[in-house]
Amino acid sequence: MTLSTLYAFLSHDLLGNVLATLLISGAGYTAKKIRTKNRNRNDHTDQTTT
Repeated sequence: MTLSTLYAFLSHDLLGNVLATLLISGAGYTAKKIRTKNRNRNDHTDQTTT
């Protein structure tokens, strides 16, 4: 394996891992924001008890 082949493999592999990490963490962050927004909206509704 030549140095250029090793560099190409590592650069693509690391880039893929970084992109996957960003994508997964971004999806988790977005889901957390949506859940928080829904919970806050539901907490402010009027609840009548009889």
